[in-house]
Amino acid sequence: MKNYTFLIITLMVCGLCITGVSAVPVIVGFKDTPAVRFNDRTDVNVMMASAGTTGTAYAPISSLGTVKYVYPDIHAVAMDLSEEEIAELKTNENVNYVEPDYIVTALGGPTMPYNIKQIGADQVQAAGNDGSGVKVAVLDTGIDYTHPDLKDVYAGGINFYDDNDNPMDDNGHGTHCSGIIAATGSKKGIYGTAPGVSLYGVKVLNRWGYGYTSDIVEGLYWAKNNSMQVASMSLGTWYDSQAMHDAVNNATENGVLIVAAAGNSGSVTGVGETMNYPGKYDNVLAVAAVNKHNRRATWSSTGFNLGVSAPGVKIRSTVPGGNYATYSGTSMATPHVAGVAALVYSAHPDWTNMQVKQKIISTAKPLGNHWLYGAGLVDAVAAADLPEDSAASSAAYSGDMAGESDINDDGVPFSESVNLPEAFA
Repeated sequence: MKNYTFLIITLMVCGLCITGVSAVPVIVGFKDTPAVRFNDRTDVNVMMASAGTTGTAYAPISSLGTVKYVYPDIHAVAMDLSEEEIAELKTNENVNYVEPDYIVTALGGPTMPYNIKQIGADQVQAAGNDGSGVKVAVLDTGIDYTHPDLKDVYAGGINFYDDNDNPMDDNGHGTHCSGIIAATGSKKGIYGTAPGVSLYGVKVLNRWGYGYTSDIVEGLYWAKNNSMQVASMSLGTWYDSQAMHDAVNNATENGVLIVAAAGNSGSVTGVGETMNYPGKYDNVLAVAAVNKHNRRATWSSTGFNLGVSAPGVKIRSTVPGGNYATYSGTSMATPHVAGVAALVYSAHPDWTNMQVKQKIISTAKPLGNHWLYGAGLVDAVAAADLPEDSAASSAAYSGDMAGESDINDDGVPFSESVNLPEAFA
């Protein structure tokens, strides 16, 4: 009885001052079965059978009012205690253990990739803007629309290369870019930049990543005629096709915002105009690639018409067959910006494509020489006008980057890894 009395005094005295003390979630294991008496919703007493008593006679051991669960079968109680109370309980011979109420997380669940955090798109999504209702066309090798992370956002498409209505991806490039835009986070998947968009696949490249200008022109007309708000084009050529230039201008004049890769033909020094078409056209929002430390990838093309930069080094995203892979290239940077454009459209449904383009450029975080980075790193938080009190600190991601050894790691561009001709980004 003496030991129980000591326990009563300890917990009740400390319980009186717990209001001003930080509470710690714990599970306490006892040598005998505890019970709980609820006097009302705010007065909860943990009880234990006293030595020498029988039946329902119990002595209180806590009146903290913070009991969460009682587990009679294992003689334990889950509750909140102060650090002082925990220390006292650990010395009491009637207590078997006091352990933290450990946090448990789901295994194999969806993840928010570093690159989505790097541009702040995770914060925009958390505030309720996921690009819902915005129509985005991916002009590429197609889309695996059965992928768990894409099937719920896929809204249709067309195959111009094979002249049919099935834009199924037989290469992987288009599915990877699509995931960066709109992956919805399946059981073991990832989240994209704007996972609420209506995603359309426009297959203009074949299984080896090749395509013809004529197919790309047709794809741009399809995007215009089907009221796409954004066309993401992770492709390019050295040749300035008049037909493609005219198609770009025509689609732009009819409300389509074209976001295209700058190209993977840059040099370590960044000297020279190395951008590909259509990224080099004035009406296109051209995208350069940076790594997780916001440093330009040495192979990222440079030039006067660069719009903004986005993550393009070692980006994990969706590939056909329900799988995932890590690729690098301005091809990977481009869909980040296409996704941010969708977030801006969602925040401002009445805006024109040129207003959206200008907003993305004007809110980018400067990184240095415009010739290398354009206006800077695309900033989803600023571009989508997320209220300051809804956004995390702008330095939130910098802590993840500090002190890492891969600050100069550029990866290998996708076009080189699959041995495609340099004309394709």
